[in-house]
Parts: sequence; C-alpha cells; structure tokens
Amino acid sequence: MSDVDIRGISKRYDAKPVLVDLDLHVPSGSITGVLGPSGCGKSTLLRIVAGFVRPDAGTVRIGERVLDGHGRHVPAQKRGVGYVPQEGALFPHLTVAQNILFGLPRAERTGARRDEQLDLAELERDLADRYPHELSGGQQQRVALARALAPGPEIVLLDEPFSSLDTALRASAGRTVTRVLRNAGATALLVTHDQGEALSLTDQVAVMRDGRFVQVDPPAVVYGAPVDPTTAAFVGGGTFVDGIVPDTSGGTTVETELGRLPLSTPANGSVRVLVRPEQVEIAHDAPVKAQVLAVDYHGAQIVVELALRSGAVVHARGPATQPPAAGEQVGIRVLGAVRAYPRSSTGAGSGADTGGLAGTGGVPE
Repeated sequence: MSDVDIRGISKRYDAKPVLVDLDLHVPSGSITGVLGPSGCGKSTLLRIVAGFVRPDAGTVRIGERVLDGHGRHVPAQKRGVGYVPQEGALFPHLTVAQNILFGLPRAERTGARRDEQLDLAELERDLADRYPHELSGGQQQRVALARALAPGPEIVLLDEPFSSLDTALRASAGRTVTRVLRNAGATALLVTHDQGEALSLTDQVAVMRDGRFVQVDPPAVVYGAPVDPTTAAFVGGGTFVDGIVPDTSGGTTVETELGRLPLSTPANGSVRVLVRPEQVEIAHDAPVKAQVLAVDYHGAQIVVELALRSGAVVHARGPATQPPAAGEQVGIRVLGAVRAYPRSSTGAGSGADTGGLAGTGGVPE
C-alpha cells in the first residue's frame, strides 16, 4: 500500500465552488476519515481521487505516481484504486465469489484466491455461492470490500459505506471493516457524515466545511480540541457557557457559573467555554445547583438536561442507574479541563447547545 498526497485541489460545478484549495496527506497503511455534512464536497473529493472526476486545479499523488496535475490525468481503471460505493453496489446476478473475483484477470480467478479474500473479509466460505440478496447488510459490505481489495489496490476509498445500515449493524460493520483493512495493511480514505464513525474507525479525521478542510488531526484531538465552535458543534455534544479568564490566573483557569474550571489551552478575557456532557457529574455534595429539566434514556446510559440558576442549560451523560427525576434539584460539578473560545467567535447566547447531542456523534444510541 502507498501513501496519498492531495495538494491544492479545487473543483467548481458551473460557478459554484465545491472544493477549495484542499491539502491532505494520508499516510501509508492508515485510515483517514473525511467528515462533513451532506453537500460539503467530501464525495466529490473521493471521486477525484478515484479518477471519476477531474479537478480544476491541484495534484493527486499515490505513492510516487502523479495521477492528476501537471497536465496529467490517469483514468480510473489505471489508478490502482479500490472503491467501495454506498450500499456496496454488488452485482445482483453474480454470486459472492463471482462478485469478489470480478475485477481480476481470468487466470487469477481461482478457488484459492476466492478463499483468501473470503477469509480476509471474515466471511464464511459457505457464503461463496450465495447471491447478494441472500446476505445481511453487513455481509454485503464485506463482500464489496473484498472485491475492492482483491486486485491489491494501492488505496481503498469508501464512500459512506454504512449509511444504509441500521444503527446496531452500522457499529458492528464498521468495526469489522476497519479490522479487515488493518489486517490487509490497507491505506484507506473513508467519507462519512457520521461523527461516531469518523472518531472510532480512523487514525486521522479531516473535518470538511463548505469545500474546505477546517481541521485535520487524530480523532482525540478533533474531539478534545476542536479548532472552532462550529467544529465543536459538529463533532460531539456539548454546551457553551460564558466565562471570564482572571488576569491573576495567567490564562489557565476560567470563572463560570459552573465554578472556576481549568483550561485545556490558555485563554484570556471574555470567553465561551465548551462543556461536554460526559464532563458534567451529578453529585448531591457538589456546590453548583441545577434543576433537572428532562432525562433521556439511551440504553445503559442517560442524558440529563439541567437548568442552571441563570437559566443556562447544560447536559450530563452517565449510567442509567438511579437517574434523577424531572424537577429535582441536584448538585453538579465539571470534571477535567475545558476549552475556551473568544466570546465573539461563537455567535451563540449564554448556555447555547452546540447541537451535537443528536445522532451518533452526541449521545449513545
């Protein structure tokens, strides 16, 4: 497998810019997730790397080969790229074995090669003669991945591969596909709008907004230190509360309605503080008091909506044992360091929810 280097990629459709001067490096043998909302341009980027779409500017290199740029465009079939589209796109009239071996020269379509790919994709060998409609959604995805890996591509591209699966199956299919890619030593680029997938399945997350990358970092950094409030809102759940960094603290603590909190990075002046729901602990001996507005159940965990004395709302996430009741007064404390942004950068009122509590990127489903 090879690394992938994308430099200065831009693309317009009519007069509308879809991709704007994108740079991205995907290290060999790693999985990079391109995360963004629908319409931000992430699938267009994948199709450019695959060779289905030509960029207006910039270069795409896989290993030592320039595929786009400097007057060169290598067609899709000569790029050495494996592509897994949404829903797998298996040939319905072909068996599992025929689907997997479809892209190989006839001389390589052997039983041994079939079994090798079935084993790699963690598929039982007795599935070889079945047809796609006889498989589960997760099995179909693994067949599509085995087909993409069979020719030995330099990179595997996955375009929203789990979007058609239900929540429980999506999680297990994601873990299996990631394991298969790692066992194969594959370099992979995964496009998704699901924050949970991007954070849990990849080595690097490239957050895209309006055709630009706003942050490219390991998952822990993207979640723990989002580059701006909009990224914080998109990646995970949380609430912004007002704060003041005292001159005497040297930028290391912030005074808020939730108490004096340590900062993960230095700040100064009037700020907005991002508080993740897993940081809020309900404890009757805690000094800050709040009223329970609602309790939402998510299997073994709950998310509790809490109103502070000012009316600002925060959320606490924790185990579903002995949940508080709506209307109850409880004590709360914030655990760990928080991240602050200049107050003018959020455009939100006091206690504004970032909107990240919905979907798999916020509360557990």
